[in-house]
Amino acid sequence: MRIAVIGAGVAAVGLLDALAGTDATPGTITVFEGSAALWRGRAYQRDVPAVRVNAPPALMSVRADDRGHFQQWLARRPEAVRYLDTGLGQPIVPRALYGQYLEQTARASIDRLRRDGWQITVVNDWVTGLAQDQPVVLRTAAGTTHPVDRVVLCVGSGRPRDQYDLLGAPGYFTEPYPLAHTLTEVRPDARVAVIGSGLTAVDIAVALTTHGHRGPITLLSRTGVLPFVQQRPRPLAPRHLTPAAALDLARRGPVAFADVIALFRDELTELGEDFDTFADEIGTTDTEDPARRLRRQLGEVDSPLLARRLLTMAIRTLGPILWPALATEDRELLRTRYFRTISSLSSPMVPHNATLLRNLLDSGQVRLRTGATAITAGDAGFTITDRSTWTADVVINAVNPPAYVTPPDTASLIAQLLDSGAAEFAPTGGLRSEPRTRALRSGNWHVLGNLAAESMFIATNPPGLAAEAAALSEHLVKEPESVAPSRPS
Repeated sequence: MRIAVIGAGVAAVGLLDALAGTDATPGTITVFEGSAALWRGRAYQRDVPAVRVNAPPALMSVRADDRGHFQQWLARRPEAVRYLDTGLGQPIVPRALYGQYLEQTARASIDRLRRDGWQITVVNDWVTGLAQDQPVVLRTAAGTTHPVDRVVLCVGSGRPRDQYDLLGAPGYFTEPYPLAHTLTEVRPDARVAVIGSGLTAVDIAVALTTHGHRGPITLLSRTGVLPFVQQRPRPLAPRHLTPAAALDLARRGPVAFADVIALFRDELTELGEDFDTFADEIGTTDTEDPARRLRRQLGEVDSPLLARRLLTMAIRTLGPILWPALATEDRELLRTRYFRTISSLSSPMVPHNATLLRNLLDSGQVRLRTGATAITAGDAGFTITDRSTWTADVVINAVNPPAYVTPPDTASLIAQLLDSGAAEFAPTGGLRSEPRTRALRSGNWHVLGNLAAESMFIATNPPGLAAEAAALSEHLVKEPESVAPSRPS
């Protein structure tokens, strides 16, 4: 079996780790990655220490059957104690350190595979198209060709949108990461406008001020919704909100969102917590003053109530199971009306960053503004129009790429797959795939991560990618080959 893995980020690391744990007959694996961020992806590049991961170690493992994998790796690094989040009682480490974990896990997986007889090659180039589609022969930007039997697209998300057509304007940053570079381009006294108010915007505000920025920072967004504040982990033993219950619902056919709500209501009832009170609180996400909610949630970090912890867990673990099975009208409702609420719940900010942000809001150095309608570049900086008109010296984009968007570096390859009929777009974006195997129309092509139309519209977290990778690895090595081996060209 000759397997090609296109892209070398978190999904690819999880896939290699999963393949290394199988007892399959050895074959060949070729990994293609055209960027310098091998194994780290966009999110975990080398960066300033102020840019930290957004979850405790137990929620960052890339090994599907070992939630403690990252914790054990971190325990061997005494420097991790410097990053203790007192609110969580656990280390929240810089993203660059997590990137080291990904790199070392990938290398360890490759070593295990090679010891078992696999031939592993990493090609530092983009796959730009097909030299042949049946059987598959990949072509790289440099013109080399590679015959393969199965291909897994682990290409990550697209690039951030330039929604105000500012690309190329002096002082505008469409891609903030790595912030180590961006910080060097921003004067300490500059008036900074950040487009967005999610986790990336919080990263930017915290990194700037941690490195001595003195000027005002304004977070711009349509709603002004900030991420929820993560709560200290507590043991969760759900009896209704379980993967088994989610699978049972999914097997029955289209799932009504009301059925999912019923599971959650039953869970809270058994715990003695009031579902309606909690639902009312979550329902005010778009209307409650964001600074007030931030302060309130900081006071609830150690709350004994489990409702919000359970909901966050359900989004991460049950969401990938139930999303493909939800009725179309319910998926549209969640994707549009409740996007910000679900995104803020699924990726809450850690108390360390939340405390820093609260202090910046209290001091007046950071402010929130909503309703921006225009940002234009001029000789003296940028003019921003919302309920008034004001100016900034620097504009930094913090709006992440929308789900299901094809990364530009693989656009030509995806276009060729679509033209040949090997893949098809879904109406809401992304490539259609079979939920269990993530197979495209052509059964020897698969997709992992947010490019799959059946994945949720929020960023896939490392454990979610690891679970998908583990399921796919079993399919890749145990199912019959769908095409006959081809000769090298």
